[in-house]
Amino acid sequence: HVLPYGFIIDGQDGVRDPVGMLGVRLEVDVHIVTGAVTSVQNLVKTVNRAGFDVEGVVLEPLGSAEAVLTEDEKDLGIAVVDIGGGTSDIVIYLNGSVRHSEIISLAGEHVTRDISVGLRTPYEKAELIKRDHGCALMSMVSNGQTIAVTSVGDRQDRSVALRDLVEIIEYRVDELMRLIQMEVQLTGYGELIAGGVVLTGGGALLPGICELTEEVFRCPVRIGSPRCIANLGERKELEQPKYATAVGLARYALLQRNKREILGPTMFG
Repeated sequence: HVLPYGFIIDGQDGVRDPVGMLGVRLEVDVHIVTGAVTSVQNLVKTVNRAGFDVEGVVLEPLGSAEAVLTEDEKDLGIAVVDIGGGTSDIVIYLNGSVRHSEIISLAGEHVTRDISVGLRTPYEKAELIKRDHGCALMSMVSNGQTIAVTSVGDRQDRSVALRDLVEIIEYRVDELMRLIQMEVQLTGYGELIAGGVVLTGGGALLPGICELTEEVFRCPVRIGSPRCIANLGERKELEQPKYATAVGLARYALLQRNKREILGPTMFG
């Protein structure tokens, strides 16, 4: 991606849209997104083998942001954090344009792995425990509650205090949020995201994660669900945060196609 966020015409900066203006010299500030060629080629081959053609490649958090943000939030300044399985993806908007993107190799799978090790249970069972009983804040759990935990091998199932599970989760999620907050501060935009933080992706479904993120960032935080989906019928589950990327990619592709129809093919190759 080459994403413009500001234009300069004859030394006059702060121009958001230069179309229709007169000048001799046009300069542009852009946010450039690159990716490993081999990784992109492997993705394209995988989709092709499934019987589909690839129209374009889009950075994941751009798709997620397209699904969950409003134009007002993009103008005001906001950070979107998409917590997936293997990575947490960050994109920062300011004055309606992308200013920064970042991929962090710490996400939901690491929480599950900690649960598996801490409670001595198979990874698959740890994932189910996280989904059914997980919480990101100890303060939201009362004493005395227990959960059944599957043991490894032929050992009998055990009863474990729910607070033991939540303690494991809170420690890892707090670490993740502090790492993300540090990355946002390093960009220099930390004090400019007046709209706060939007959490999306499957990891955003964890109870208490919104409150914990507010404690770390000390700014407004909300859970971002896909919006503006017509004719859902019985497919209401598509409005969950874990589908933000898929919905956003479809919306992103539609918007790009509309631009090509309006501006002509020479603008996009």
